[in-house]
Amino acid sequence: MHARDLAQRRSVVASLTAGACDGLAGAAGSGQMQTGVGVGGSHPTPESPWRGPSRWRGAAAYADLVRWSEPAVWREQPRGATLDAATLSLSGLDQLKAMSSPPGLYHLTGSTFENAQPREAEFSMPITGWLRSSQGAVPGGMLAVPGDGALGCAIHTELTQDYSYTTAEISFTYLRPLRVGTRVHARGRAQHVGRRLAFSTCDITDDAGRLVAYGTSRCSVFDNAASPLRGGNATPPPTPADGDPATTDVDPFEREPAGVVLDQSVWDTNSGLDVLRGQIAGTLPAPPLHHILGIAPVAAAEGSAECVMPLTAWLNTPWGWPQGGFVAVLADTAVAMAVQTTVPAGTAFASVDLKVNYLRPIAATGGLLHARASVVHRGRSLAVATAELTDANGRRVALATGSAQILPGRPAALTSSRD
Repeated sequence: MHARDLAQRRSVVASLTAGACDGLAGAAGSGQMQTGVGVGGSHPTPESPWRGPSRWRGAAAYADLVRWSEPAVWREQPRGATLDAATLSLSGLDQLKAMSSPPGLYHLTGSTFENAQPREAEFSMPITGWLRSSQGAVPGGMLAVPGDGALGCAIHTELTQDYSYTTAEISFTYLRPLRVGTRVHARGRAQHVGRRLAFSTCDITDDAGRLVAYGTSRCSVFDNAASPLRGGNATPPPTPADGDPATTDVDPFEREPAGVVLDQSVWDTNSGLDVLRGQIAGTLPAPPLHHILGIAPVAAAEGSAECVMPLTAWLNTPWGWPQGGFVAVLADTAVAMAVQTTVPAGTAFASVDLKVNYLRPIAATGGLLHARASVVHRGRSLAVATAELTDANGRRVALATGSAQILPGRPAALTSSRD
C-alpha cells in the first residue's frame, strides 16, 4: 500500500468513526436509536460485510475497511453492575469490600476481583480460547486486564472517600507465554500513595506460581470536591441501550470459542504483511480475539498497521467506565500488527513489553477506539514500535511503546516445535 493510499484510509476511518457517534447522539435526541458502529443489528456478517441502513453516511466505504465476523459477542446487550451512590461515598477499601455484583468486564473475560486489604489487591483471569490471536498464542497485552485492576485497586485501598485516582501510565514486561486452560493471578501492591501521585507494582503468576509478567502503574490522585468530573467516582455518560439479544445466559468467556487460528502452513508461505492484508480483505478468517472484543485491522503497510475496537459496556469497571486495561490490549495489538508487517514467511515474533501513557478518558458510547502503530526500529532480533490511540473525534487517548523479539524458524504459536 502506498503512503497516499494509507493516508486516504486513515481519513476515511476517522470520518466514519466520528459519523457513527454523531448518529448515536442524533438518535438519542429524536427518540429513535440509529444503528451504527458497535451497537444494534447493523453489523457485518460473513455473507455481507455491511448490512447497515443506507442513511448512515459512509456505509459503503466502511464495509471495505472493517470486516467484523459472526458471532460478534461484543455486540450483544452487555451485562454487568455498577456501584450505587451510597457505595461511592465510602472510602476506597470499603468500596472494594462492598462490591457484590460483577461488572461488564467480568462477564466478558472472566477477570475477577478476588480480595483487597490495605495497600494490596488481587485479581485473576482465566486464559480461555477466546483470547487467541491469529498465530494461536494469547497476546501478552491481555494481562493488562487483570493487571490494571490489581495495580489500580491497590492504590484505591489507600484513598479516603474524599479522594479518587486515575491511571496516568502503565507498563508490563512479559516473561512467559500464556497457556489456554490455565488461570493467571495478578497481585498489586501500592508502593507510594501521596496527595497527588501514586505508584504501584504487580506480579502476575500462573497456576504453578511462576511469574509470567511484571507490571507497574503511575496514577494521579485528586480531591473529588476540587475535580468532580475526574476519576472513577465521576458519573460516566449514558451507554447505548440496544444491542443484539443474548441467545444464552452463559457468560461469553464460558462459551465455546469462535474464530480461526491460522494453520502454520499459512505462516510458512506468507509474510506477516500478506496475512494482515488477507484479513483486511476478508480472504483470511478472523481469530477468536476478534469475535469477543471486536478488534479488527483496517490498514497495513510495511512497518505500520492500524486497528479499531468498539467501546461497549462489556469493557466497564464497577465504576461505569471502560477499564484502561482494554486500551492497553488495543495498543499491544496495534504494536504487534506493525511488527508483523516486517516479518517474512516462516518467521515468528513474541511481544516483550508494553508501556502506555493515558491522556484522556474514554466512555462506553458504542464508538470506535482507533490505534495506529509504526515500527521505529527493526533489527535482526528486536523490533520496537510506537502507537497512537484516538477516540471517535480524533482526540488522542493514549500513546504506547512496545517491543518484540524476532524468532526465525519458530512456529507462529510460539510452541517449542512445528508439530
